[in-house]
Formats: sequence, C-alpha cells, structure tokens
Amino acid sequence: MTVSIILPCRNEEESLKSCIELIKDILYQHNIKGEIIVSDSSIDNSPQIARDQGVVLHKHDKSGYGTALLEGLYAAQGKYLFFADPDGSYDFREIPRFLNYLEEGYDFVIGDRFTGKIDAGAMPWSHRYIGNPLLSAIFRAFYRASIRDVHCGMRALPRRVLAKLDLRTTGMEFASEMVMKAVQHDLKIKELSINYHQRKGRSKLRTFADGWRHLSFMISTQQ
Repeated sequence: MTVSIILPCRNEEESLKSCIELIKDILYQHNIKGEIIVSDSSIDNSPQIARDQGVVLHKHDKSGYGTALLEGLYAAQGKYLFFADPDGSYDFREIPRFLNYLEEGYDFVIGDRFTGKIDAGAMPWSHRYIGNPLLSAIFRAFYRASIRDVHCGMRALPRRVLAKLDLRTTGMEFASEMVMKAVQHDLKIKELSINYHQRKGRSKLRTFADGWRHLSFMISTQQ
C-alpha cells in the first residue's frame, strides 16, 4: 500500500462523495496503490456515503480535529500518509505532487494556500488577513521556522516518522503540533503552493476558540 488518504469527517454529506470519487480517479490515473479512510464522527449521511463508495469507514464518533486524524491513523496501512478535509476546499489532484516529494526524500510536505489562489469566499477575511498570518508569524518566531501556512490542512508524511513525532493533541491545535514537532525533529520539510476553494456545507471552525487553542498550545511549549 503506497498511501493512506485520511479524511477527517464530521457531517460532510454535501461534499464527501465528490471528494472520494476524485481521489479514486487520481489514484487510478497515476497508478497509485492507495486506500481512502473516512475517519468519521458524523450524525448526517456521511457514513453511508463512505460505505456506498466502498472506502474504509472508521466510525469513532469522537469530537476534535486531532482526534479524527489520530483515529484515522490507527486504521492506516500505507507507506505514506496524506491528510486533507473532504469539504471541497482542497484539490485532491495535488496528491501525486505531494507523494513525489516524499519519494524524493522529504519527511513532511505541507500546502501553502497563501502563495496559491484562494477563491472568493473560501476563507473569511479575518482568517485570511489576520488570524492565519498572525498565528503563522508567531509560530515562525517561536520555532525559527520559515513555514508560511502553518494551519494548512493538506499535508503528507511517511509512516516511518510518526513514532518520532508522538502526536497527542485532540483539537485544532493538532495542526500546530504536527508542524512544531516536524521542525523540532529537524525533518526535511517541503512547502507546496496550492489553491484553496470555497467549502461545501457549514464550517466547523470556531474563530476565537480555535485560534486561542493554537496560540495557547504554542505558548505552553515555550514554558
């Protein structure tokens, strides 16, 4: 198994089917042996969509972005691990490009939405011009890293580095923890410019609460 594509899913019935179908097409077109894992805590029709599509459904019904990814990792069998939200905001045609850099020897590949094209309405003004840039700037200052888009949800890494990272957080701060530990362990990191689209369905982000979780996590690691 070359890659496990882990989709953290909480009530994404409007977009899940189209995302899975696109991923299947990309894996087929590029002759990539992979599995699609829907790590699910939904109360809508998302689990049935995953079953109908014949992908791996890991139904855990636990809350939290970090929890969804960690639960998905338990079911993953691939040499490489690829993460992205199945809400229509990320373009899964990027999968081969991410895998190519892992094959070249990079330990961690992360998308950069701010050097790509962000569609109108895809990211709230406060997130695009204040929240994400500010939190990413604080991250760069704390960890002396050059990563521009710390909270981009499209990322990939080899399975072999997982034990080294020892990921533990359960909420949105999981995104910060993964990048922080990649930097601390001196992993070979590659940023890729990607496009970002308007999501389908209702956003799960809580601007101030999630922003504070990221910030407080970064502050706690400096103490």
